[in-house]
Amino acid sequence: MQYPALEYDAMGSFWTETQNGGSELPRSSNWLTILGNANVERLGGLEAIRASILDNVHLETYSGGVVIRAGKLPALGDAATGGIPEAYRTVARLIKPIRFEGYEYGIIKLPPHMDDDDDVSLGETLKWLRRFD
Repeated sequence: MQYPALEYDAMGSFWTETQNGGSELPRSSNWLTILGNANVERLGGLEAIRASILDNVHLETYSGGVVIRAGKLPALGDAATGGIPEAYRTVARLIKPIRFEGYEYGIIKLPPHMDDDDDVSLGETLKWLRRFD
């Protein structure tokens, strides 16, 4: 949790919770965020995306959508010093309107003293998805 730009790799768990269309939406962003054409349209189209990103965010189009790169190189960030890279925040703000947050339970493995409470577990999952907001 100290280095928020490291990705928590629980894709299987994330995807089991994204029924009812959630699998079609982004769950979070990171150094590289890939959006398919349907999500580009949900965000208002390519020009709307271009207008909402800063110079430190690179947008590359391909036939199926876009790849958004937050900065030239990946960065760890450091929660202890508030050092979340601004480019990461920019991409998080971009996808926030369409980000899937409809989880019914938490999917991030927590320490035992926290993992037995469903509300705490769900809250920690949502905090992780929103960490760059």
